[in-house]
Amino acid sequence: MKNENYEPYPSYIGNVHPDCNFYHGRIPYMKGVHLHQVSRANRGRPELDDGTGHTYKHAPDITWYNGRFYIQYLTNPEDEHGGAGVSVLASSKDGKKWGDFQISFPEYWIPACEVTDYKGNHHVFDGRKPAFMHQRMSFYQASNNVLLVLGFYGWAPELWMTNWDNYGIGRVVRRLMPDGTLGPIWFIRVNWQGGWKKENLLYPEYTESEDQEFLEACRELLKNPLFIQQWAEENGDKDPQIRVKHPENGTYQAFCWYHREEKEVVGLWKHSFVSCSHDNGETWEEPRKSNSLVMSGQKIWGCRTDDGRYALIYDPTLETQHRFPMCIVTSEDGLVFDRMLLVHGEVPPLRYKGFCKDLGPQYMRGICEGMQHPDGNVYLTYSVGKEDIWFASLPVPVEAEEEEEIQIGSFTEKTLESWNLYQPVWSRIEACDGWLRIENREPYDYARAVRLIPRSKQVRVRAVVSVEQLEQGMVQLELSSLLHQTAVRLIFRPDGILNQRTVCELGLGRWEKGKELELVICADCETFSYTVSINGVMAADSFGRALQFRFMEAVNSIDYISLRTGAPRYLANLEENPDNKPEEPLAGCEEPAEPVCFAVKTVEVTKIQV
Repeated sequence: MKNENYEPYPSYIGNVHPDCNFYHGRIPYMKGVHLHQVSRANRGRPELDDGTGHTYKHAPDITWYNGRFYIQYLTNPEDEHGGAGVSVLASSKDGKKWGDFQISFPEYWIPACEVTDYKGNHHVFDGRKPAFMHQRMSFYQASNNVLLVLGFYGWAPELWMTNWDNYGIGRVVRRLMPDGTLGPIWFIRVNWQGGWKKENLLYPEYTESEDQEFLEACRELLKNPLFIQQWAEENGDKDPQIRVKHPENGTYQAFCWYHREEKEVVGLWKHSFVSCSHDNGETWEEPRKSNSLVMSGQKIWGCRTDDGRYALIYDPTLETQHRFPMCIVTSEDGLVFDRMLLVHGEVPPLRYKGFCKDLGPQYMRGICEGMQHPDGNVYLTYSVGKEDIWFASLPVPVEAEEEEEIQIGSFTEKTLESWNLYQPVWSRIEACDGWLRIENREPYDYARAVRLIPRSKQVRVRAVVSVEQLEQGMVQLELSSLLHQTAVRLIFRPDGILNQRTVCELGLGRWEKGKELELVICADCETFSYTVSINGVMAADSFGRALQFRFMEAVNSIDYISLRTGAPRYLANLEENPDNKPEEPLAGCEEPAEPVCFAVKTVEVTKIQV
């Protein structure tokens, strides 16, 4: 598939672009994506999170080692490039439940010393200035199966300045043991161009280690041009191991890559820069802009998928403060990409203020080439609002449509593979005793389960549901279009009333706690109307005639069923300014709310023959 202006570098030839006045961009869902929150910033109750109490969390990286996922992310007390920052390591067996949080790289207080960087700037430290972490990559798995965990310490004279090049202190490394514990910390690459020498560092250089396997892994990493290229901004152009140097008055940021052939490598950077190497990353063509890959400063992740195709995951928006939605495009040859689909389209409100906290899912990273991989899915980690860390599982092959009518009489973990799940830390979505149970205790977000259905003009949906707990908030069941327009919305409220949203919200019937409720909805996109029956009784007028309710919005087809433990959100959009953050944390954001618990046993979807 080529366009007439085809050139041999990655490009997007599709005509679908997100409308960023909607957090989901009106981009169709990719089928079967599971999203699980890893870390939820909590200043007041750090024991409910990772123990740091930090509210700036960003730049996560992911790997798989010895039967577990590992994610490392950096944290600061409040701001980007500010405060005594640390890096945190979390792990999970299945990507759903995360824990075992440990500080992988602790606070680093720059010792009293004087340094002069290569630009001639003289810096005096009195022992009271903290460094902070900044790393583009966190993991390297050597051929001897040693897994290295890496970070980068730096400092900045001002919050808006990066700790690269002459403000970098150096890159640190330690070994992750098979049991999940961490070895000693060493410097693997000192930023001599920043003026740093052995005598003014808090950790020794890796060459002093007596662990021969660790030494072998470090030497192997230092010879790998692709992994080392990820260090470009932090090491700076003076480092001879950085192959692609920065352009004059600019930077090539956040490098990632994938192979097309044995030695042919495609390189990707922020701000739409791309390049190609024909010798495994030793030399590169001059990077150039691929303007069809719309992005700003949010990173991009590219990889070859297990079905022999290629995928790019990024935020296709031009504004760096509005980093949503997160989408995927795919390719047969790794050069020509098309079919944009939605991966993460939720943007909850920021709960804490902080410098340079952009909105939305961003800084996505997958498992690098050459690392262990559990199965054929694509696994990602990323931050949301530079406040929370998330994990995504994307099934391969990438699909966007459901061809088969749905007949679910009992839910299992296998059944859930076809659903799109959105699960914050204080939520749970699981198959239990044949039911799909959705529980949410997050006061500023919801849990959500979405199921693609065969595209239908006329459709009958039957669902057996049960409200198990609903003291506050609401539960909503919706039928929606490909572009996230809502045709049918049923609303369960704490007063025991089941409402439906038509031209306004009207009572439809009653529900009782723990009691099964059979709902049958027949929707018609020709007349923009639907009927509803509850436990076999059709909603009817005083003459016994079935009531035809108007759609909430006119749609051309019904494509999704959505179950959500809360009202829909209408932010973020392009008018929301992330700099206007609350001076105080959002009220009640540091404690779980009263639970909302909803269950579904049966879902049947059939097209109506007309």
